[in-house]
Amino acid sequence: MAVLMPIGGKFYNKLGPKVMVASGLFLSAVSFVQLAHMTVDTGFWDLIWPQVLQGAGFSLVFVALTTAAFASIERPKITAASGLYNVVRTVFGSIGIAVAASQLSSITQSNHALLAERAGMANPAATTWVAQATAGMMRTGVDPYTARMRALRLLDATITRQSVVLALNRVFILIAILFVIALPLVLLLRAGHAEGEAEFAAE
Repeated sequence: MAVLMPIGGKFYNKLGPKVMVASGLFLSAVSFVQLAHMTVDTGFWDLIWPQVLQGAGFSLVFVALTTAAFASIERPKITAASGLYNVVRTVFGSIGIAVAASQLSSITQSNHALLAERAGMANPAATTWVAQATAGMMRTGVDPYTARMRALRLLDATITRQSVVLALNRVFILIAILFVIALPLVLLLRAGHAEGEAEFAAE
């Protein structure tokens, strides 16, 4: 975003808002689909490139939408329009973040309950894992009861970590779907000349 935002106005004057916003929404959707394939072993380089793609998509969307929003506003009204635009964007951005956080929490709890049920003591793999973990701790001098409790806590921590990753993947897919749903709305945009380049985007 830091690289593309300052030159977004040049793209806008050549491509127009529809192409820029559509491209930005598409790139953003693709980036969230890529992020939706995380595992507990996902590393830095698995995340950085979807984030770069997301930054490019967001910059295209923000610059084009901001420029198009102010294209038909008279200059004396720019300050008031800018304030209203930023308030609306901030409010609905906060609502979106709150909804995503709520979904993340809800899905994490559901995943944890489901995985905990499947990893109960009736599951031979879970029983074997707990027994091995307990035995390993006992070899370090821990008493059997404490060793078993620690093994169970480790199992619960593993389930929690997996539940969070699965919930993140689900939320990222939902966000990608929202970007795709927003694509037809691009047809409602009207072009306007980006006189100030990315002046308003910087606000």
